[in-house]
Amino acid sequence: MTIDLPAVRFLLTRPALVDSVSVDRAGERYIGFTEYADSYWQIPMRTKPLEASELMLVQAFGALARKGKLTVVWRPVDISLPQAYWGNPTAPALADDGNLVSVTNGFTVALDGVVNGLTMMPGDLFSLQKDGYRSLHRVVVGAVAAAGAIGLTVEPEVPGYITAGAIAKFLRPELNCRVVPGSFTIPDDHKPVVAFTLVEVPK
Repeated sequence: MTIDLPAVRFLLTRPALVDSVSVDRAGERYIGFTEYADSYWQIPMRTKPLEASELMLVQAFGALARKGKLTVVWRPVDISLPQAYWGNPTAPALADDGNLVSVTNGFTVALDGVVNGLTMMPGDLFSLQKDGYRSLHRVVVGAVAAAGAIGLTVEPEVPGYITAGAIAKFLRPELNCRVVPGSFTIPDDHKPVVAFTLVEVPK
């Protein structure tokens, strides 16, 4: 079961990649770097001051999600489309989602089924979704679609559960997350600001 975030006003939230890297040192020098786990997204969420009706929605959301037992679908609330289309979410290039054809070395994706001329620039976000699994990726090397296809270099690595045929969303990308237990706080204030932290999960 997945749920959406409550329909209230959130402050601008940007996902951050958490890297799991250990470092070996010799004196003051760093001599070895070992990645011991895959990178994952973490998103600090913070609402604007809530009216009573909004607070009730957030309280209901917290009752369902605060223990990390339900998957929450996160979508960006500020930058929700590629840079080339800022201010133009109805651009024809965004009319169709794409499909994942292949992944090379974990970081290079080939997509088809896209509109010719779709422009993806470094820093843009898009998501991949297959059978309820969702992953979020940032473009490192961009491209312009031609012949209905586009190739991109991305971070983080595309996980193994995202396979050929996955849907690529460029407008309002999506990520499966759960609330970090213990992070959900509602202060006893008039028009409180509610905060919690989301962390990426596969499904």
